[in-house]
Amino acid sequence: MPNYKIQSINNFFQNEKEEQLEVNMWLKYQWMDENLKWDPEQYENVTTLVQPAGTTWQPDVLLYNSVDNAFDSTYKVNQISNSDGTQEWMPPGIFRVSCKLDIYWFPFDVQQCFFKFGSWTFDASKLNLVAGDFDMTEFIPNGEWIIESTIVNRSEKTYSCCPEIYPDLSFTMVLKRRTLYYAFNLIMPCMLTMLLVVLGFALSAESGEKIGLQITVSLAICIFLTIMNEMTPQTSESVPLLGVFFQSCMVISVLATTFTVYIQSFHFRCHQNHHRMGFWMRWLLLEWAPWLLRMKLPKRENNWKTIKTSWIERADSDEETKTAFDYQDGTAKMITNMGAAMKENFDNLVFQVHVNADVKRDLGLTKRLETLNRIYEHVKMIRENGDDGEEDQHVAHEWRFAAIVVDRIGLLSFTALIIVTSAILSLRAPYLFA
Repeated sequence: MPNYKIQSINNFFQNEKEEQLEVNMWLKYQWMDENLKWDPEQYENVTTLVQPAGTTWQPDVLLYNSVDNAFDSTYKVNQISNSDGTQEWMPPGIFRVSCKLDIYWFPFDVQQCFFKFGSWTFDASKLNLVAGDFDMTEFIPNGEWIIESTIVNRSEKTYSCCPEIYPDLSFTMVLKRRTLYYAFNLIMPCMLTMLLVVLGFALSAESGEKIGLQITVSLAICIFLTIMNEMTPQTSESVPLLGVFFQSCMVISVLATTFTVYIQSFHFRCHQNHHRMGFWMRWLLLEWAPWLLRMKLPKRENNWKTIKTSWIERADSDEETKTAFDYQDGTAKMITNMGAAMKENFDNLVFQVHVNADVKRDLGLTKRLETLNRIYEHVKMIRENGDDGEEDQHVAHEWRFAAIVVDRIGLLSFTALIIVTSAILSLRAPYLFA
């Protein structure tokens, strides 16, 4: 009845890409051999014999789930025989086993890898295995994994080829991943990169770099995804939690890029390339949203009273007006007032000429009236051109202010989206620090 234990684990290496675990450890076999007993008094008090492996019977215990090229990777050291018939054999080796990884919580995951040992030819009636334990006194701590616990199980199994019962021993290691490396090299840089998405909404559209910044962020997140894919096995059974985080960041970055393109189209609109701003867009982007975000529209008051007034008068807007609001300021106001005064005086003078017959026969007066008419027409043209120029500026300012409002909405909404996404994924993780 051999007693089987793992005497010492020195170190191990987890090959996640290939889903393999490589461990440097010593095995310890103990069994009783009645044929190798002797009386030490008859042999000059010799109590132990050291003999080469293979010279006497040894249990053919092998590692069932080995993926090593040699399959049995133990080094054949000498066997120790005691006078009472007890046999000891401690072969060291570098064992490589297949270890199925569950990467759903990567890099906040806990993995279980086991070493299944059993006899290749002897069934339970001829060789009965007794479970030992793990000895961790010589273990060198691993920088990526913590051995959280060890489990030894004995089981019996009947195979399709043979009716006999074959016992086996499974030595299980529960490994918990350390997270500092991934937090410092992947998660934190990605979070800092996502700050650029938010800062992109504070960048002026006149710089011409808003879209370029968002595209650069998307490419940076693609690099993080590539690095993570090189660390994890190619499996479709589950998506790593870190992969979900990176994909969420990618979706947010693409949405931010789309949002930025929309903002750019607002910023460069004018009456020459776009129709007049509709009521709903004007009421939402130039009145309601700025009031809610505490933003002030230049050259116009914006408060709850003006918002209600605009809502009440929404059906009375002049379709010929290019601007969303009526402005009376600056040069346009002065020229409009001067033109109105000249028109009123000139109309009165023309009325007097038509009434008074003597004035009609005065040719000099008629020429002076024609000169005044040309002056009036010229002033009228100046007024109209001034009105058009001032109105065009107001149209451009309205669209630019609308772009600034959309920028502010994007800044707040994407900030909230990044915080909520990060919080949800952090709360789902089974642990954050190890």
